[in-house]
Parts: sequence; structure tokens; C-alpha cells
Amino acid sequence: MIGESTIRAAVIALGVFHVALGLLQLLAPGTFFDEIGNYGAENLHYVGDAGAFTTAYGAALLLAARRPTWWAPILALGAIWYALHAINHLFDIDENGISDARGILDTVLIAAGAALLAWLAHMADRLASPSNVPQTPTQ
Repeated sequence: MIGESTIRAAVIALGVFHVALGLLQLLAPGTFFDEIGNYGAENLHYVGDAGAFTTAYGAALLLAARRPTWWAPILALGAIWYALHAINHLFDIDENGISDARGILDTVLIAAGAALLAWLAHMADRLASPSNVPQTPTQ
């Protein structure tokens, strides 16, 4: 089992990553589309919408960094988001504007992200369970 400091570090790192990715989507949607999210027809408005969601998730993770009781639910939400995102990519592998191999790689990496977030949520939940909370002796 991993400890509280490791989960906190992961929550912070994931928060910084999502805020940075979201800001890229919001502030440079064309760059994001060309270099990362090259699927279907370019629609910079929708890239910006995705950036708003991604930034909000990153901010929630950063807010949760000092609130261990928030870790499991916020990480679980991310796992669900990433799992659904991976399924969406699975159906659109051949629509990647770069190559089918890139579409497959994107799908696998997003699915791995879902697995990582689910595992971290599970570890955070186990850490927060009553059996892991030190008991004070009664007198």
C-alpha cells in the first residue's frame, strides 16, 4: 500500500498536468488540435470547451491536495472520464489526422490513465478507511 505523501504528490502532479493541458486547449486550441488532438474536423470552440473541463478538473485536484477525504472521489471521477474518453477514442482510431498508429497509441495511453486514476482512487479510499485510521486508547 502506498502512503499519504505519495498519493498527495500524485494528486498535485495530476492537478498541474491537467491545468497545463487545459490552459493549452483554452489559450492555443489550434496548437492542441494540430499536435495532440487531431481527430475529425478542426473545431477550436470545442477544443476550448474541453480545455475548460480539463482545467476545472486540474483545479479540483489541486484543491483536493490538502483534503485527503476528497482524493478518492475526485480520482474516481477522473478514472470514469478517462475510461469513457478511451472508449470514444477506440471507435475513432482511424480518424486521427496523424496516423492509425497514433490513434492506437492515444487510445492505449488514455486507457492507461484511466487505470492509474482508478488505482490511485482505490489506494486513497483504502487509506481513508476506518481500519487505517489510528485509534486512540480509551480510558
